[in-house]
Amino acid sequence: MEIEHETGEKSKKKKKKKQQVKEVENKGAESDNKSDDVSKDNAQIEVERSHSQHETIGNGQELSNDKNIDTRQDNTEVKKNKKKKKKSKAQEGANVGDVVEADKNSIENKEKKAESKRSPQVRSFSNGLVVEEVKMGKADGKKASPGSKVSVHYIGKLKKNGKIFDSNVGKAPFKFRLGVGQVIKGWDVGVNGMRIGDKRKITIPPSMGYGAQKVGTIPPNAWLEFDVELVDVS
Repeated sequence: MEIEHETGEKSKKKKKKKQQVKEVENKGAESDNKSDDVSKDNAQIEVERSHSQHETIGNGQELSNDKNIDTRQDNTEVKKNKKKKKKSKAQEGANVGDVVEADKNSIENKEKKAESKRSPQVRSFSNGLVVEEVKMGKADGKKASPGSKVSVHYIGKLKKNGKIFDSNVGKAPFKFRLGVGQVIKGWDVGVNGMRIGDKRKITIPPSMGYGAQKVGTIPPNAWLEFDVELVDVS
């Protein structure tokens, strides 16, 4: 009976040891599972951190790209505005130039009209005398009239061949009293009405020149041409 009792006690002890071993093994397995879970959690955290960093970098790059695009757009707008300003300035300059040119043309036209009103460009007489206005002096200049003393520069030519027979250009002006017979008739008529600065071309027939007589190198019955500039009137 005592043997049986001891055997029962031993079996009970063995069972307890087995249970303790199992409990230890279970605890070890649980510990391993926990460590695996912790490792997995840590790995998941690392992955999430990595994604978060990539997203941050990506957002930073997008912001940088957006800033670059905005900067380029601003620079483009500035360049466009500069070009517009240059164009507007150029147009303003062109408009001012047009106005100035128009004013010049208007003044020139008025002067030409005033000159044409003052006297005709060419006057032809029935006896063959022709008085042509070559250049007009000042409209308010002194006017040559019968009885006034005039000073002129002149070149005298034969109409037939243009040969110069007399000239005082580069010399002292020739002075005479107008309309009293001190010069040939063609001069008294042709110089009458000139103002200081005026230039005229006077074509004179023989009847208002030297007629049938020979004077110096001027042959008889010669048609004469004189280029005359009025220098002074007193």
